[in-house]
Amino acid sequence: MSSFCRTLFISALLGLSAVNAWCGDNGGAGLAWGSQAEADKIGFNTILGFKSSGPFDTAGNPILTVVSSFDWSLAAFICGQKNPDSYPQTTFGPVLTISGPTLCLTISELEAANATISLQPCVNDITANPVPTQMFQWIGTDYITYGFEFIGNQSVPVDPSSSTDYVPTLVPATNITGAYVRLDYLPDGLPASTGLETGMILNLSDD
Repeated sequence: MSSFCRTLFISALLGLSAVNAWCGDNGGAGLAWGSQAEADKIGFNTILGFKSSGPFDTAGNPILTVVSSFDWSLAAFICGQKNPDSYPQTTFGPVLTISGPTLCLTISELEAANATISLQPCVNDITANPVPTQMFQWIGTDYITYGFEFIGNQSVPVDPSSSTDYVPTLVPATNITGAYVRLDYLPDGLPASTGLETGMILNLSDD
């Protein structure tokens, strides 16, 4: 589905006119764990997504975990950019489902340790910036893929040279739960992305 058609589809789901939509579709969103440099060189070794079998948060929602392949069920929407015509650049907005109920990537709790990411109903429609619990950014450097970060209630757009406040960790699977992405609140704890560090990365597609 093209970006334009997807915008029309999401607008229809949310009862919006595409003419009035303020956040524009940036393409299908595939999430992974690794570095931009590694992904560009050898591909995606650790793909992230959601499983009906869990792991789950305390409310019973599946949380972001390791999956076998991209399912392209998500789209990234641009609500604003910093340095759009050069690198590095940052783009912020929501990441939401493109079929079924319209859900957004959502963090379980702001300014907390061991927060998780699940799919929850979008609080704002695509005519407005997402609420802090659904605010993400993707960072363009010299690589094909993008660094992907949760930015919460930081002022947007975040300057590409600025650090952010939520540090991601891929928690290994145990005999009790599967692997999952954890976010820990640490002001200025995540340095500005260069494409070499390990963390969440975003693969965009216009298919």
